[in-house]
Amino acid sequence: MSDTAAGLDGHAAAYTKSFPHFEENRIVHQAYGHRISRRLAANGARAVLSLGIGHSEVALPILRLLVQGALSRYVVVDAAPAIIEGFRQQVSPLPPGLELVEQFFEQYSSEQPFDAIEAGFVLEHVESPAVVLRRMRAMVAPSGCMFVAVPNARSLHRLLGHEAGLLPDLYRLSDADLALGHRRYFDLPKLESLVQSCGWRVTARAGLLLKPFTTAQMSRLDLPDSIWCALQLVAEGYPEISNAFCVELAPA
Repeated sequence: MSDTAAGLDGHAAAYTKSFPHFEENRIVHQAYGHRISRRLAANGARAVLSLGIGHSEVALPILRLLVQGALSRYVVVDAAPAIIEGFRQQVSPLPPGLELVEQFFEQYSSEQPFDAIEAGFVLEHVESPAVVLRRMRAMVAPSGCMFVAVPNARSLHRLLGHEAGLLPDLYRLSDADLALGHRRYFDLPKLESLVQSCGWRVTARAGLLLKPFTTAQMSRLDLPDSIWCALQLVAEGYPEISNAFCVELAPA
């Protein structure tokens, strides 16, 4: 990778409450985390690998499965020293079975296969998504699975902005994207084509949040929690136009 650990720490401020998009990002990560933890509990996974920590809204529900005894091993890999140290302090003392690894995803390896690997909001950050997907393919058990979540270039609010002449290029990165360390946008067909070329097949897909307007416009609406919940629930059936979506993968 061209990134350095210090360079990754430079994006850490975008994962704090002072960042204008923090609450919206937290809601999306929370929706993904809840979905993943439900799927892991249902399929009986015992060894799980998480790529990245981010807002910790994904890692914490999976960690609860470890504490409850549903998992025997949970490995979290992140190359940003500040983020991984913050998570270490958040969950201290570390429960048995939890491994925190400060390393780039492209460099991490494990001799023991994982029943499930989750890469929530990772592929838009890395230099080569294909390298990460192929590396994870080599570490998943034959009957295992992988979960991937990404922001959607064709989110409803971006489509509306494009049609209104406010967003000339659906795949253009905003200042907020750059602050978060994003390198690219995906849409559903683009992601599915990529994962299939890397030895995976898509077994399920779901939207994570239906976002009709920009972050600033949504904030001014001061929506109640019930509406935010509805926007998450309705999004599940519309991954093509959701603000972000996730796919579940199996080895091809």
